Amino acid sequence: MNVGVIGGAGHVGVSMALVLANEGNHVVVVDKNTEALSTLKSGQLPYKEPDGQALLEESLSQNRLTFTSSFAPLADCEVIVIVVGTPIDEHHNPNIEPLFEVVESTLEHIGTDQTILLRSTVYPGTTRIVHSMIEDAGYTIGEDIYLAFTPERIAQHQAIEEMIELPQLIGAFDDASYLHAQALFETFLSAECQRLTPTEAELGKLFTNMWRYISFAIANEFYLITDSIAHRAEVNIHRILEKTSYEYPRFNVPMPGPNVGGPCLTKDGWFLVDDIPYNDLVSTAYQINEGMPAQIIQRMSNLISNPEKVTILGMTYKPGSDDIRNSVAFKLKKQLRIRGYGEPVCIEPNREEFDDRNNIEGSDWVILMTPHEEFTSFEEIHEMVDNPNCLYCDIWGHWEDPKYTSDNGYFFGNEVDMTEGPQTGVVTMEGQ
Repeated sequence: MNVGVIGGAGHVGVSMALVLANEGNHVVVVDKNTEALSTLKSGQLPYKEPDGQALLEESLSQNRLTFTSSFAPLADCEVIVIVVGTPIDEHHNPNIEPLFEVVESTLEHIGTDQTILLRSTVYPGTTRIVHSMIEDAGYTIGEDIYLAFTPERIAQHQAIEEMIELPQLIGAFDDASYLHAQALFETFLSAECQRLTPTEAELGKLFTNMWRYISFAIANEFYLITDSIAHRAEVNIHRILEKTSYEYPRFNVPMPGPNVGGPCLTKDGWFLVDDIPYNDLVSTAYQINEGMPAQIIQRMSNLISNPEKVTILGMTYKPGSDDIRNSVAFKLKKQLRIRGYGEPVCIEPNREEFDDRNNIEGSDWVILMTPHEEFTSFEEIHEMVDNPNCLYCDIWGHWEDPKYTSDNGYFFGNEVDMTEGPQTGVVTMEGQ
């Protein structure tokens, strides 16, 4: 098929375009980000995504990809996939206007017998509004134009693999639109398509993300509960979760982590709270996850006050990624400055604009915000810091070194005498 992907140079759109092209479709990537288009055209991915570089090179060699900032080539596309950002504003209200503007621009160039698939996360009822926009333009949905809401369901850094392997939701008003959407996905999908109404599919996408976000919040709440009593007893949240969930089917809680963010999970709950009488669960999950930087700073300052040098390890919102959008690490950075701790050293191995990891030497605090593979060895980090009085924070449970012991993720950088067996609790030193 000839497929147009609007927003095809973005994090989600580029994976969609590559998967489609790899299966023999000819894909027109339409995007206003001309810099990203130029990068793709030159044969380089603008973002990190496993297998993406190989697919890009193969698709370019087969002439299956073209790149443009113009909507005009959409006239020759059988299917148009719209993947544009749908952010929230400063008041946490959904901003769907960019999507509507793209639909209007698309309608200026298309004709009959074309399929429009909405793939962005949207406010419930948005597809119905797009339905009205298309019919107001003189088309009949299901006869002249086919329309469906087909949300992406992938996790970044697993996008290409999951796009092929995970079932695809298709929200369609009519049978013909469903069948046209299904025909596109069956060019690459190894799983099944699941039919819903458009609003059901919109809610299904939001529910999925909020389930994950709330599950992370309960993990962080468990961490905070555990941390509040750790000074009175031998308590470690990672041990609790690991041992309690072992071969037990009804306790599947993720490990806690201070950096629950990203372009989707942080905002998607606010698409839901306007129309329900009790929105405390979504709001509280946001407060817990976004409040982790303040909790970290408070607890570390109780152990070592007034650090002269603070280092943040990891600025992207998830390990292995180069995406810094909505990363809670930036909230931590801001709060450190507000509290008078100065400008922290920010280490991010997947982005060139951040500090070199050699700048970590002499740190008084080291906070692991994103558990990248490059930060796995605590011994290596410890040697680079070269300060036995440094206080480390690892809420993820990423660092496991028998020579050191921790109390729910906070520990000093001096070795522990293990000759008398394992120890628990924060390692303190003389005078502290």
